[in-house]
Amino acid sequence: MEKPSISFTFLFSFSLLLFSCGVNADETERFVYQAQNPLTPIYSIPLEYTHHGGAKNGDVSIGSVKPVIPIALGDWNLINQLSLNFIGTPGPVNGIAELPEAFPGDGAYGLGDTTLTSYFSLNTSDDFSWGFGPTLVFPTDTLFGDTEDRESRELGSGKFSVGPAVMFVTQPKPWSLGLAVKQIWSVFGNDSRDGVSQMLFQPFVNYNLNDGWYLVSDMDMIANWNRDNNDRWTVPVGGGVGKLFSLGQYAINTKVEGYYNPVRVSESPEWSANFSFQFLFGK
Repeated sequence: MEKPSISFTFLFSFSLLLFSCGVNADETERFVYQAQNPLTPIYSIPLEYTHHGGAKNGDVSIGSVKPVIPIALGDWNLINQLSLNFIGTPGPVNGIAELPEAFPGDGAYGLGDTTLTSYFSLNTSDDFSWGFGPTLVFPTDTLFGDTEDRESRELGSGKFSVGPAVMFVTQPKPWSLGLAVKQIWSVFGNDSRDGVSQMLFQPFVNYNLNDGWYLVSDMDMIANWNRDNNDRWTVPVGGGVGKLFSLGQYAINTKVEGYYNPVRVSESPEWSANFSFQFLFGK
């Protein structure tokens, strides 16, 4: 009989460890609500994988590392959210936040644009948070002055973009509800690339169950203002399920989601599925 592989044995053992950890109900609940509020001033490292399927030119895969770094400023907090995106695209695919202006080509794989959003946040009550600040998008996939048609240009906008961001979160138990809105405009970059004017409208809803389980829907509605009125919006519907594991001073938050795009622009995906794995470092 063939022995199990080392990787399978490790994953199986790690899964057993998570499910067999002694869980403190109060600690689990605290971490759940912290994980569901992006304005919570704790360090975390979310890892995400998203697959966009059903586009005319093929599927797009995106792996993201999104560290959250809070900085205390007296009565305020500065919540810094960085997003590094590793993208595989078969060619021009529209309606994806990480690819605001699709560029023709035969496909490319590598690092896309890098986004930094910083929220100045003041907690107004125990169950309500709000924040505002800038969003910066760095064209890390290409050189600013590059006019050569090289493959990596398909992985981003080729532009440095900036704009405002605002977020509101309320958490009347067992709910966590919120809304984030970002708008970016290109400022400078590759002159041969189209300008960027994109809004990201992100409502999110969580309903918490027992033992760290919850239901979730966090839809990314995208508007590309450079396109025609009838070919501008991508609007998904769907949701998923999540589970948080409390590990003393730390926690691991996992969730799986699926979405269908009933409203979408031309050459955009019909659906998306994603899995996220978030490490939280509590105070």
